[in-house]
Amino acid sequence: MKGVFTMMIIPSGKPKIWDKEPEIGAVESQFAYTGTFHRLAKTYALEFDPHYLIVSPYYGFLRPTTVIPHTYDTRFTLKGITAETIQLESLQKQWQELAVSETTITVLGGKKFQPLLSQILPSGTTLLFPLDSLGGIGVMQQHLKIAVAKKKPLPSRKIIII
Repeated sequence: MKGVFTMMIIPSGKPKIWDKEPEIGAVESQFAYTGTFHRLAKTYALEFDPHYLIVSPYYGFLRPTTVIPHTYDTRFTLKGITAETIQLESLQKQWQELAVSETTITVLGGKKFQPLLSQILPSGTTLLFPLDSLGGIGVMQQHLKIAVAKKKPLPSRKIIII
C-alpha cells in the first residue's frame, strides 16, 4: 500500500550530469542531478507520491521538467542561504509562483532544510522529515532503498508545523 503524502521536496545534490557530459547543454532537472542520494530520494518520491519538487541552492524550487541551463557548485549550509546561493526572498517568491496548495510536505533531506523551509513555506504548513535523526548520508540512503524495496514509506521522525 502506498503512503499518503501530499508533496515531497528532494535535495538536488552536488554530482550533476555536466560532470560526465560537460557539453550536454541545458537539461530538465529530473535528469540533471546524478548523485546517489538524489537518485534514491527521487526513486522514493516516485514510488510514494510522484508530486515532488527539487530544491536547488542555485536555482531554488524546480519541477522535474524545469530546464536547467548549466551546472553550478554551491550548497545550502546548516545556517541556510549564503552569498552564493539563491536568496530567501527569491525562494519565497518561487514558492508563491508555484502556487503549491498542499499543506503537508515531506522533505527528504537533512537538518539544514528545516530552518530554511520554515522561513519560506506559509503558516499552517506541516513539514515531515522521515530521514531526520537517522545518522549520516549512508544510513539515510539505506533507509530509502529499504523503503522502496519493501514498498513501505518511512515514518516521519520529525514533524514541524509552521
